Amino acid sequence: MTDDRSTMGFGARVAMVFALLGGAAALSAATLSAADAVAARKANFKEIGGAFKAINDELKAGAPDVAKLRPPARTIVQRSHRIKDHFPAGSGPDSGLKTKARPEIWSNQVEFGKYRQAMVISAGAFDKAVRSGDLAAITKARDALGTSCQGCHNQFREK
Repeated sequence: MTDDRSTMGFGARVAMVFALLGGAAALSAATLSAADAVAARKANFKEIGGAFKAINDELKAGAPDVAKLRPPARTIVQRSHRIKDHFPAGSGPDSGLKTKARPEIWSNQVEFGKYRQAMVISAGAFDKAVRSGDLAAITKARDALGTSCQGCHNQFREK
């Protein structure tokens, strides 16, 4: 009796599992109902906001502990990548659901995409600064991340 798995290395099997899971996640995001999409994006942004608050609170401490910044920095990086999946067609204000998302998100996808990408980039830069341990770089990167969030909110979020 032969074991078919022996012809495929462990790394290839792991890659295949992740590819399948990634495809399932993409399919799941693409098939979210409007209500589920709104709930998912609200939860995602709530986690980002909580992480940003934890960062700001730690940086305001007399002697910030950089180690305490790492988990919220990673949270923001991970969740920034999810934003693209939380705005499917039909999940805006026209859905009748309670949302602060402006209709311009769907009518100006190119511009919204630029803001989304700016957040991903600034979140990554912040995470990198946190890993460096340099408080001046961390503060500068935190400010840039906040600016990217605020820019998007100003254009695409109801007050």
